[in-house]
Amino acid sequence: MANFNGMYAQFFRLPVPKGPFTDQIVIVTGSNTGIGVEAARHYANLDAKKVILAVRNIEGGNEVKKSIEETTKRTGVVEVWKLDMSSSASVLEFANRVNKELPRLDIAALNAGVAMPLYKASNDGWEQTLQVNVISTAYLAILLLPKMYATADQFGVTPRLNITSSGVHMHKILTKEMLAKGKPIEWLNTEENVKGEQSHYQVSKLLELLFVQELANYIKRRDNGQTKVIVNAIDPGLCHSKLVRNVTAPGRRLFINGFKFLMARSEEVGSRTIVNAGENDNFQTHGKYLSSCVVSPPSEFVTSKDGYEAQIKVWNELRDILYKINPETATIIDSGKAY
Repeated sequence: MANFNGMYAQFFRLPVPKGPFTDQIVIVTGSNTGIGVEAARHYANLDAKKVILAVRNIEGGNEVKKSIEETTKRTGVVEVWKLDMSSSASVLEFANRVNKELPRLDIAALNAGVAMPLYKASNDGWEQTLQVNVISTAYLAILLLPKMYATADQFGVTPRLNITSSGVHMHKILTKEMLAKGKPIEWLNTEENVKGEQSHYQVSKLLELLFVQELANYIKRRDNGQTKVIVNAIDPGLCHSKLVRNVTAPGRRLFINGFKFLMARSEEVGSRTIVNAGENDNFQTHGKYLSSCVVSPPSEFVTSKDGYEAQIKVWNELRDILYKINPETATIIDSGKAY
């Protein structure tokens, strides 16, 4: 039923973003191609004060900046900043720049993601899909929280931390084997456990969603039941993007391209889901999974007792991983207890 609903939702008419984002500063990661570009274009067009394109390829980012300036007729709004999500050092450098140079941070749209067909380790020693989609995304989210809390306190607003998710998380669960030692990410970080081109991408999106839900719980505890920063996960649906550009098998590439031809949304339509999550004032989106611009149920596993137990283990493992990368993360998140 979930798959049918997902396909049916592909044909929904998604609301055109209205904003405005006057005086707001926005970061969009993964904004040198696809829906990230179009989301940044919407933010700039809807009066954002500053839009940061956080990209690995500066030259490509400058081309996007030029395109956005031409279509929105606004200059001095878009900036291109270096961010390589496959490197924890680059994530830290970017976050330090945010904290040093930006007077506020209203929206962080963490949209960067990869789908690697084969096992490939990052310089940090993690499989690339796990590194970019899970570890670096969690790391950046945690590092940006202080600036977002400061923005909330100083300007009386509710910043948004929006993480691009995917409906493919519904195809995966975390098995007892993965969870046995309480370290499912470590279990997945082996070449023998990379099974199939889509396997790690799908499970990375499940891990990402579990992290978002527990981060939302953490924020509620931190704020004594209130919500100073809203965090949620957004499913843009199947779009004509370059996410599967690394797929190498000719037969699978042909199948994917054919399926996208029939079903995929345009990059602009897909980007509306990202922007909508940033403009929605409904506090009920905190910790929720949004699909087609509305709060939707995630997979049965995510909402189950087993899913919640897996969520705690994923949170605790990520907390420990981030602490090893940067002990200062312990000053942002509670690293002493499992909840």
